[in-house]
Amino acid sequence: MNVLSIILLCIGISLPPFGLFMILFTAWRIFVNTLYRDDKKPRSRDASPDSSDEQKEMFAKGLAWAERHRDKITDLHIVNDGLNLYAQYIDLGFDKCAALIQGRTESLQYSYYYADVYAENGYNILVIDTRAHGLSDGKYITAGIQEQRDLVAWIDLIHERYGIENFTVHGICIGAATAVYAYCASREKGLIQKIVTDGLFISYHEIFEKHIVERNKPVFCFVHLTFFYTWLCTGARLLRETPLRRMPEIDIPILFIWSRTDFYCQPHNCEALFAACASPKKEMRLFPDGKHSHVRYCNTEEYDAAVNAFLQS
Repeated sequence: MNVLSIILLCIGISLPPFGLFMILFTAWRIFVNTLYRDDKKPRSRDASPDSSDEQKEMFAKGLAWAERHRDKITDLHIVNDGLNLYAQYIDLGFDKCAALIQGRTESLQYSYYYADVYAENGYNILVIDTRAHGLSDGKYITAGIQEQRDLVAWIDLIHERYGIENFTVHGICIGAATAVYAYCASREKGLIQKIVTDGLFISYHEIFEKHIVERNKPVFCFVHLTFFYTWLCTGARLLRETPLRRMPEIDIPILFIWSRTDFYCQPHNCEALFAACASPKKEMRLFPDGKHSHVRYCNTEEYDAAVNAFLQS
């Protein structure tokens, strides 16, 4: 008997039918509000109207950077897993590429906020609308498990079309997990040569349960039910497939970036990821300030210095 069966059995024994229905319905609403995008909603790359002031400023700075390089931007399109996917490539004339992968709910325009340190180090820039984000097709978010297939396809395209053979992937939150999974899925190609993670979680359970706590819902019940719905709709197993399980496969240089004030990724879990990573060239920077995905905003000079040193090592 698996964990979900035990949960449902316990709930079913202790609750009347209507109570059980409300539990299942509430979990479904959580799934729809966090890991599902309605195809009928208009697609946009604009910042979310409920973004914080910090997010809006990060978004605006990224757009300003892209605007300064507008003449070098190429819009890209591929079809992967039957989905129309979209990206932008800034060809600055270099022989390396940095693929910048944003977190949940953001579009490729957000990723430009992280581009300047890479451009200064001789990298062209690839930003993508991950599936179910921005202008790309897709209904479901799988915390990097299926998104990694799209990242591998984008890297293959840039390699084939532009002859780039050296990629660094910089991922934020779910984008960081996507980077880890993509490397493990494409190691034999040798194209991804460095990884930078910002706010990487040991498992999506770690970060998702914090969202449930914020909603004042019971973690034990609603996390597992929401993940069950994800598996039912996508086949992705959010409890089984985790960045922590993939750490023994990471054998290239990797930089882990976290904040001590990150509510979602706790320092002791950061240390567990770092310890499990097999790379002989791994670095960890634990910054004193910055909420989840906002570490660079609160420590811009130090953040860029850490990335710069890593790229040059």
